[in-house]
Amino acid sequence: MNKLKITQSVFVSVLIGIMFVTVMPNAYSEYSNRMIPTIDSPYEISMQYQIRDKSQNLVCIVESSVTSFFDSSLTIKYLDSHPNHEMIEKNNQFMNYVLIKDSWRVGEGDSFLSAVKHIVKDVQSGNLIPYFFANTNGCAIESGDMVTVYWKVFYL
Repeated sequence: MNKLKITQSVFVSVLIGIMFVTVMPNAYSEYSNRMIPTIDSPYEISMQYQIRDKSQNLVCIVESSVTSFFDSSLTIKYLDSHPNHEMIEKNNQFMNYVLIKDSWRVGEGDSFLSAVKHIVKDVQSGNLIPYFFANTNGCAIESGDMVTVYWKVFYL
């Protein structure tokens, strides 16, 4: 009888493990596979992040224009409805402009930051959607540091 319960527990554990390995990455890859570089795209995106230590001292500033965006109509809807959306004149042309600011405290185990994503939870579906991604030169981080990221997005 005891052996049967152990066998059932092992079977259920293995089944749950298989579900996490197969279902979770597939759900996220639906979005991450549609990230494309901004080169020759309708978007001009730059990203800057600043890191401050626990005492608010500036540790580093990193910038990048090596960016990608989520190739979906959701991206334009997100940008058009963003509270910081405005029209500006750039190079004698009117363009849409959105400045997005993200910030978070570094958690335990994190020690280096070199790739940054802007991810938003979709209200209707509950899915996490990675709208923008940037590769950067990295910067060492420690638990408790404050990371502030600025995304500048221009589009027609």
